Amino acid sequence: MRKRPLPRQLALLAATLAAAGLAGAATGTPPQSYQPDYFTPFQASTALDMVARLPAFVFDGGNASRGLAGNVLINGKRPASKTDALGDVLGRIPAASVERIDVVNDGAGGIDLQGYPAVANIVLKQMDLVSATSSVSSYLTPDGIAQPSLDANYSLRHGDRSFNVALALNRSPDTSQGQGRRTTLYAGPAPAAEATLAGAGSSANKTVKLNYGQDLLDGQLNWNGAFNPWTYQSQSRSDAAVRSLSSNDNAGRTLEQGLSYARELAQGASLDLKALRRSAEANAESTYSAGGAPSYSFSNTTASEQVLAGQLSWRTRDGVVLRGGFERAVNTNDNSNSYQANAGAAATPAGSAWVRETRVEGQLSSSWQIDSALGAEAGLKVEHSSLRVGADQPEAKAYVYPKPRLRLSVSPSSSLLLRLRMEREISQLNFGDAAGYFGIADKSLRAGLPELVPAKNWLYEGALEYHFWDRGAAVLSYTQSRISDLIDRMPIRTPNATYDTAGNIGDASAGNVTGLLNLPTDSWCLPQGLLKLSMTRRSSSVTDPTTLEPRPLNGEQPLSWRVEFSQDLPRQRTAWGFSVDNGWSNDNWQVAERDTGNGTGWARAFINYRPAANMTVSLELNNLAGRVVTYDRTHYAGDRLAGGVDFVEHNITRTQPFAMLRVRRDW
Repeated sequence: MRKRPLPRQLALLAATLAAAGLAGAATGTPPQSYQPDYFTPFQASTALDMVARLPAFVFDGGNASRGLAGNVLINGKRPASKTDALGDVLGRIPAASVERIDVVNDGAGGIDLQGYPAVANIVLKQMDLVSATSSVSSYLTPDGIAQPSLDANYSLRHGDRSFNVALALNRSPDTSQGQGRRTTLYAGPAPAAEATLAGAGSSANKTVKLNYGQDLLDGQLNWNGAFNPWTYQSQSRSDAAVRSLSSNDNAGRTLEQGLSYARELAQGASLDLKALRRSAEANAESTYSAGGAPSYSFSNTTASEQVLAGQLSWRTRDGVVLRGGFERAVNTNDNSNSYQANAGAAATPAGSAWVRETRVEGQLSSSWQIDSALGAEAGLKVEHSSLRVGADQPEAKAYVYPKPRLRLSVSPSSSLLLRLRMEREISQLNFGDAAGYFGIADKSLRAGLPELVPAKNWLYEGALEYHFWDRGAAVLSYTQSRISDLIDRMPIRTPNATYDTAGNIGDASAGNVTGLLNLPTDSWCLPQGLLKLSMTRRSSSVTDPTTLEPRPLNGEQPLSWRVEFSQDLPRQRTAWGFSVDNGWSNDNWQVAERDTGNGTGWARAFINYRPAANMTVSLELNNLAGRVVTYDRTHYAGDRLAGGVDFVEHNITRTQPFAMLRVRRDW
């Protein structure tokens, strides 16, 4: 008898458990709830403050640009907006309007976890409310530069209607730039080149956000809109044998409208509909001058996204939750580039790309509480994906991808929880990779390559969570990924040249171990204090398409850790704390180049003082040690397999500390 592969066995197990759950399920214990009294000692003024105090819960705002929702819900729903960051939404909700916060681990109550091990559901009070906040803040740097920002928010809830408007004018320095040095060593007889570096930059954002909701046809209708114009400017200087100057002047805007409708139907069923349209435009002008001869490059990008989604949920009397739904998303990206050799020359086109991705996804899932200690969730999504590159080109081949998932949670006691998850994930194609692949000028070079397709990942995860004392928690998790059709840089070799392009390079594996420990310090003479320790160890392996030797994945950080401490002092109306991490380090491989980047640790300290119940003064000190960023570039002649080293470049930059002073007033 032929042995089935592990993914197929797990998929069959998911279907079996789903059938068992439908056959007979018992109503399980409710999710862990935290009432407002729990957060009183922490002086929480917003829902975001409350979420930050949940034991063993790590807030994740998601990635709106890639369609990933965060792990916090409001009344069981995720915000429809993509331009409104989840942290900003929670920061506008007064703590007085929160009835409770439920931490859900197993899809209880019909909540779709969407790949997260747990989500926090903020349940709001049914009450009329008028609130307003305003804040003034400013960055402060050692060179005396101050960049002020203004934020204001007004919320009204009366009966079944709600209205919110948020205005912001923010300015901030580019904290990644600073003073440094570049050393270049050549393989030939040329002497080493030395250059001193200096750079600075700043960004400015204006934001207008509107939200309106009301009851309609026995349901709740919500509309949101956002408009965000922005600018970014930077300048850098390199002093070597010849001084070179470069500058960037970028500007753009984002416009979004979203509509959602939710309604409870008969016999435990509910309907959720969502529509969203988002557009963005960005223009960039770069100037480079060496020895008094300037050159210019220009870039224009327009992008749009349209999403239409619906979900029908049904909760049976015995606690089983069934969900069915669909989503259609169309993403378009149009980019053009040009180059101007000098001020008097005509601009020369330097490449353009028009890319459109269309995805249609259907899903069917079920969650249930098998007994008081065992909960399960199983589901299947089917994605239909197609890509078109060039408005006048035919649509590329369409692909259908099944995405099963299975999640189990076992709780042998009220303080111990075991989570298991199996899921198949499909990546979204990067527009730049797609355009670079399909835009190869010589079509004969691409003829022997398979069509560029998304990467597929079978993900297996296990986590053990233990709660102790009042706020103490320990979490240990292990995640293993089996990736196929990984997208990376790959060579195309001809008798005369080697080309570097994006492509599917084969299979890869990755694993990481994550530990989290929350230690209350009440018994250490530090009442209302909390020490957080977190660490992640990563390892991966893929066959390099250039050298055919195994190596880690591009951009992987092998080890990351973080130490945080915070203490609330209600009598002194003060909260303070600090955090330290180990920075970052990663390697990146291209066909003819290997790059290594490192950033030393980041230290931060803060203090919040409340001179009045409706006012908070905050001071943050960031980058206290002055992060040092190093970037090493090794370049090869031809490629890394056959070519020798052309040159080795070492860059080192020291960034400066900065402070943030903020005054917030609630009205």
